[in-house]
Amino acid sequence: MVNDQKSGASTRYAVIGSPIAHSKSPRIHSLFAEQTKQNLTYDAIEVLEADFESFVNAFFESGGGGLNVT
Repeated sequence: MVNDQKSGASTRYAVIGSPIAHSKSPRIHSLFAEQTKQNLTYDAIEVLEADFESFVNAFFESGGGGLNVT
């Protein structure tokens, strides 16, 4: 896991899928980051199967740190 505390930059993570609104992952990861003093964001993002490959490529090309898929 990348954790750039010096620059204050937050590493982006997400869970993706469809449907995704029910996911508890963002809350769980936020609590974990707080407890371990890690600077990260973790979002739930609705991604349809047809958009999967292009979304994943764009996420990592833009500096995303990691994805979970549901």
